[in-house]
Amino acid sequence: MRNIVFATDFTETSPYALDWARLFARQFGATLTLLHVYQPMVPDTTLPVLNDPGEGLTASQDIERLSQQRLEQLAAQLTAEGLVVQTDWRAGEVKDEIMKAIADHTAHLLIISRHQADTFFDRLAGDKATAVAHDAPCPVLLIPGDEDAVRTAPQQIRSINYVMQQATTQAEASRQTSDLADAFGLAIHFVTVEQFEPKAADLVIVTDYRPTGLFTTNPADTVLRKAEGPVLVFHPVKES
Repeated sequence: MRNIVFATDFTETSPYALDWARLFARQFGATLTLLHVYQPMVPDTTLPVLNDPGEGLTASQDIERLSQQRLEQLAAQLTAEGLVVQTDWRAGEVKDEIMKAIADHTAHLLIISRHQADTFFDRLAGDKATAVAHDAPCPVLLIPGDEDAVRTAPQQIRSINYVMQQATTQAEASRQTSDLADAFGLAIHFVTVEQFEPKAADLVIVTDYRPTGLFTTNPADTVLRKAEGPVLVFHPVKES
């Protein structure tokens, strides 16, 4: 993992995800790209304009400038800590720009915060981070964005569980876990989806096979729904 992209939205849970980005960048000696995607607000032209329309544009520009400054400040902080860091600020639709950044930086890993779906609307609309994890061309480390997670930021990974599925082969599991086992000096513990427990390990690994079929359940979604800690999502290698 020589190139790691860390996507941040500067919310209150971002520092916890940043701790994981720090940890992985240090363990693998990777270049860490700090990515922020600013999604411009589209004004509702059907509403009457009561004030100078230029005020909204100025506010938008201020938000852009502030997010750019925060990104550069974060880069300076991490550089001072000895990490190799670069920044990437983009404007556009969040998922689309993250996908472009992964390609532009030839990312070997994306680290991103995800927010649990607490309401019916959240579950209906879906979580952008989870959608990115499903479609990304590289592994994605999803960090939970709940308050409890913020209080358990890692100093080191002590245990890793790999969730085996019917489609998983030993060769595939070895390919996905060998670098992690070497980097953190750990033996990987293999469990089935049925054996998976949300708090049993510091890090959970699962492969998203994206099974098709009207009544087919995706085991990766089951793990993501139950997991209370970080989940590293791999994708099967496409046959050429």
